[in-house]
Amino acid sequence: MLRRVRALIVLSACMSLFFVGQSSADPPHVPGGPCLQENQKVSLSSVANYQDVVRSLAQIERTSKGLVTVDSAGQSGEGRELLYATIGEGEDVFWLQARIHGNELLTTEAALQILKYLTGGSPDARLIRENLTVVVIPMYNPDGAEANIRQSTTPTRIDLNRDWENFAQPESRAFYEVWEALRPRLALDLHHMSSAPRVEGTNDLNQFQIGARAIAPTRMTDEQWLTNRQMSSISLDALDGFGQTHTARYPDIDITNAVLSRMLLGGPGPDGSDPGFQTQGAIFYEVRSVGQKSNGYLENLFRVPTLDVLTAAADGSLYNYGTSSWEAEPYAEGGPCGEF
Repeated sequence: MLRRVRALIVLSACMSLFFVGQSSADPPHVPGGPCLQENQKVSLSSVANYQDVVRSLAQIERTSKGLVTVDSAGQSGEGRELLYATIGEGEDVFWLQARIHGNELLTTEAALQILKYLTGGSPDARLIRENLTVVVIPMYNPDGAEANIRQSTTPTRIDLNRDWENFAQPESRAFYEVWEALRPRLALDLHHMSSAPRVEGTNDLNQFQIGARAIAPTRMTDEQWLTNRQMSSISLDALDGFGQTHTARYPDIDITNAVLSRMLLGGPGPDGSDPGFQTQGAIFYEVRSVGQKSNGYLENLFRVPTLDVLTAAADGSLYNYGTSSWEAEPYAEGGPCGEF
């Protein structure tokens, strides 16, 4: 609890640091994209566009006193740099990716705020830097982000989170190469919801879903399935009592071509080769979509559990953590956008 309070104080102080770039056009609702009701007005004036990410990463790198290194994995279909930041000196690599779906807006801002927090002097930030190497990808899909669509834009329009089998897009090939080289032990993917779900058996609007299984447990090793549930339990415990947040499990899925799925399966890569490596734990968050007055709260739904998972991975407590919170968590019941 104290860890979470410390993180919230620092993060609240950071919330005004970023982003003045993008126009205030209202994004349309796209099937499979964020759940926005027809009459919902959402300003994009405080949401990061690609140039904001370029500037913000440069600023963080410059002011981090050597703690942060920013690199490019390659170029997107439209020629934008696929930027990622690295911080920490630990042997275990933690992979944090955001905005693989271009219209899932607040994931980028949350990822950048987490990176900024990790450059600070708090005990948890120092612990994480000492024991982990954290890779932060704030905008996996810059072309889709600029177009405010879910998919890539060119050479074809493809859901990048379904392209780690065919590797049709340059973004997929580029980030796979980084994953293969860095061999992350843990991975976390940030998303928004595409529906208006309730917590199963209630009328409570679900704000946060946890995805512990991108593939069926039968496809994972026992260690992977345990680690995924441990990461999920830490995440749920971090949000226990956090405002009026209603949490739920993401529905069970078995999708072998998603990024986290292939990390757990260990490839194969674009050339069909076996990387000889599997990520031990890989889960995803889905948070309710952007709102006119609630963006800060929604960003915290990404940041608070992420920082608790990072801290538990850094101090080793993650691997002894119980799974009862995940086991007891109800599922979400999907509903059409605007139903509630």
